[in-house]
Amino acid sequence: MSLTKHALLMLTALTLAQTALAEEVKSTEAVEELDTIVVSGASAGEINIQEKKVGETQITTQTLTKQQVSDSRDLVRYETGITVVETGRMGASGYAVRGVDENRVGIMIDGLRQSETLSSQGFKELFEGYGNFNNTRNGVEIENVKVATITKGADSIKSGSGALGGSVMFETKDARDYLIDKDYHIGVKRGYQSMDNQDLTSVTLAGRYKWFDALFIHTRREGREIENYFYDIYKNKEQDYAAIGKTREKADPYHITRESNLLKLAFQPHEEHRFSVALDDSKLHSNGEDLSYTLRSSTRVDHEIYGQRKTNDKSHRKNTQFTYENFTQTPFWDHVKISYSTQKITNNARTDEYCSGPKCQAVLNEQGLKLDNSSGVNKIVDQYGEDITAQKSRAGYRTIIKYYNSKGEEMPGTHYREHTPQSTLIDCSKIDCTKPFKVYVKKDENWQDVYAFQDRPITIKTTPSGKTYGEIALKSKPGLFGGNQYEEVSFLLPFSAGYSRNDYNDRDLNTNTKQLDLDFGKEFSLWGIEHKLKYGGLYSKTEKSMVNKDGYQGGNVQWWADAFFCNKPIDGTFPREYEPRPDYWPLVGCSGALRENVNGRYSYLIPVKTKNSALYIGDKITLTNWLNVDLNYRYDKVTHMPRYDNNVPVPKGMIAGIFIPIPGNSYGINATCGYNTKCLNDNVAQNLAIMLQNKTYKHHSYNLGVNLDPLSFMRLQLKYSNGFRAPTSDEMFMTFKHPSFSIAPNVHLKSELAKTKEAALTFYRNNSFITLSAFQTDYKDFIDLVFVGERAVDVGSVLTYPFYQNQNRDKAKVTGFEVNSRLELSELHDRLKGFRVGLKLTQQKGKIDGKIPMNAIQPRTTVYNLGYSTEDDKYGIDFYITDVAAKKRHETYNMYWEGQAKNGTLVQGKAVKDSTLAWRNNHYTTLDAIAYARPLKNLLLTAGVYNITDKKYITWDSARSIRAIGTLNLIDQNAGAGIKRFYAPGRNFRLNAEFTF
Repeated sequence: MSLTKHALLMLTALTLAQTALAEEVKSTEAVEELDTIVVSGASAGEINIQEKKVGETQITTQTLTKQQVSDSRDLVRYETGITVVETGRMGASGYAVRGVDENRVGIMIDGLRQSETLSSQGFKELFEGYGNFNNTRNGVEIENVKVATITKGADSIKSGSGALGGSVMFETKDARDYLIDKDYHIGVKRGYQSMDNQDLTSVTLAGRYKWFDALFIHTRREGREIENYFYDIYKNKEQDYAAIGKTREKADPYHITRESNLLKLAFQPHEEHRFSVALDDSKLHSNGEDLSYTLRSSTRVDHEIYGQRKTNDKSHRKNTQFTYENFTQTPFWDHVKISYSTQKITNNARTDEYCSGPKCQAVLNEQGLKLDNSSGVNKIVDQYGEDITAQKSRAGYRTIIKYYNSKGEEMPGTHYREHTPQSTLIDCSKIDCTKPFKVYVKKDENWQDVYAFQDRPITIKTTPSGKTYGEIALKSKPGLFGGNQYEEVSFLLPFSAGYSRNDYNDRDLNTNTKQLDLDFGKEFSLWGIEHKLKYGGLYSKTEKSMVNKDGYQGGNVQWWADAFFCNKPIDGTFPREYEPRPDYWPLVGCSGALRENVNGRYSYLIPVKTKNSALYIGDKITLTNWLNVDLNYRYDKVTHMPRYDNNVPVPKGMIAGIFIPIPGNSYGINATCGYNTKCLNDNVAQNLAIMLQNKTYKHHSYNLGVNLDPLSFMRLQLKYSNGFRAPTSDEMFMTFKHPSFSIAPNVHLKSELAKTKEAALTFYRNNSFITLSAFQTDYKDFIDLVFVGERAVDVGSVLTYPFYQNQNRDKAKVTGFEVNSRLELSELHDRLKGFRVGLKLTQQKGKIDGKIPMNAIQPRTTVYNLGYSTEDDKYGIDFYITDVAAKKRHETYNMYWEGQAKNGTLVQGKAVKDSTLAWRNNHYTTLDAIAYARPLKNLLLTAGVYNITDKKYITWDSARSIRAIGTLNLIDQNAGAGIKRFYAPGRNFRLNAEFTF
């Protein structure tokens, strides 16, 4: 591998600069240890170089502000070796680090693990690719973050289970961060970014009074979908909304709102005791339309008439934390912290498939009929608000009525429908039933011709359930054959039903955690050796569950469907009797007109409670002023306890026969073990008994580091660490059964393991440095979906099911190197004070079982930085050049290639013949500029222009999110139509203004 020309030039310059600095140091007094230097500009907020750990980056709130970070993508925009996982409609889902992603990279907020995706490949194949689940990892509100710590390499010491490739840990702000030299703080921040038209409003309030202090941060972000490079490809709205399916080239439309509230209250009656409570409540709401969805409610292209798929996705995280801190120095600790947290995370995905808008056939109102009561009478008027007239005429032997609007124009019979008071009732919550209703009387109770509009009073009644409704009073007389003879009366409503049937799916993935943490810290000296000791433990209970709801209801409901309902005839009655049914639409006979139907609550995942107990100890031992070691150990015990919830059941058919075959035929007329028989219920119970067994995983994690400073300007660091990931509940317990694809649970899965070896060499002086590092991470027992064969689920049945199962089978190795550097140019010449340059580079490669490429490995990425800040940090600007190499074909893997080859699938005009991916990113280079200014003491302005050169490119993470099967994130693999939808934004900008007092 050869570095780019620019990278070589930058490295050469930095190396020469460090050599010159080393000579300068030699010519002065020997310096054994550098002091921590506080500087302005980009260096502000960064930790002392000698405190940096191998493979670890800390991003402070100062950096987050000056880089205008708004989400997880921005957080790692100028970092190399780490990217976000793209999922399309659901946005980002965790991070990709060193060849692994999502659940294999730990995410923690204030010490709490965040929700994990249902990571089994079986779940992704069956459900995720069809947009029915919000199967993503939740993020964090950046305005709440005090510091974000990114660790590359196995890191179970900090994060426990899950941190195979690394971790991203967030610590939220505290009132003490704002009240260093004052007793109150007020901050108001407004911002805008053009790439998704996002408006930002954030208010920060902090105060101290005697023993009490408090912090409140409210943040609201409201925007739309990220605009891809070809966002303006369609000339008008009609073209835009007519471009549907996988060939659509513009991002699907979504309205996205993020709202967060962080509240922290503290009571510190003594300098050695502090009590605090925190509430972190964050919500994300995205609603829009899946125009690129391939399975629509109608195959007709004109979706404005025939149907749409609408999305309404939500993510809600709420964490309540109670903390006690003690700062009394004892022989065992200098600081102790006890925390109890309750965290609830719900990721919801709802899809509604119906037609919306006035053009929909089911809601057409061609005559513009309206309900009006301004005259004191409820009446149906024409589109001009005037009375409708009627005229009797003959058509052969029949008498017909023709209706006319106020301009004398005849209303076609297909534009209205006559409703009778017997069949249609009035909802008194929508219409004033104290006023009469104007009806058209054709014949009176004696069946004499009338044919005139008359007012009739409304009789107010109440259903057994307590709903108030109105019935238009009719004149009557006793009938000749019993019962009553009523006058013939009707009133007009639009011909259409007044609603579109909305078939909906509502899916919740819930993660509820309760956790107790106990942390101790102690610094001491023993025999002249300095120790920084940290130890403690945690105990947590996490319950993960799935709740699915689906059915149908009314969509795009119009006034005539909303204000009236059906009076249902009771079969077998004479004279005819009726039953008021507010739960039915106002259609004649109520046939098939149920307003809403819910199919019940069910799940594909057996709820699992997971207990995690951990003990840890770590010690930074300073042996000499040039040698220190980090020794860290952690013991984890993870126990999965599945249980069956009868209130949210897994369909019996999913469980029956999974382990123990069904003892008889379960299908057909002669079924001896049908769905609701004792035979099948007993088989389900037997299979559940096998599934519902506790499973425990234990792991010893360690992190060993050596930091050697042989010279005052050079540091050598070595690290050896390991990590693990216990199988998730869905990988172990998920079951699915279908003649074309079935999944068997596997309660015998082993933990995935990772070991990282890394070495880093740093040359430094003050805040200038260059770090060269090399790493290797070995993975073992990767969990993957494996075909285990065809088998019958009924004893003696000839019908077999193809079964897949999650199994441990893969090993993988990732190797690479990184460069991280910054040079304050004032170190070279005083006239260059305030100027700085930097370079970050990551190159890595890896394969599973030595032959299968790892798609989560990013192509070689280099970030160059040139910046300037005034001495008083009043103004500053940074330029960032991001250079990303093309993802090579042989570095990719297509897991569906065998099926595609068998089916003769064409991709880019060629038949699929190998396991590589055809759609990848090309080499690209982008240029960004971010400036900040403090024109007033209390005002900070930041502005950024991104992709200044308007480069047209697609990232590798977006390219690899393109699916081969499913209904979302698809393109025409052969012709390439739809690929433009995945391109990154063109030139865009951001503006932020923050007032602080």
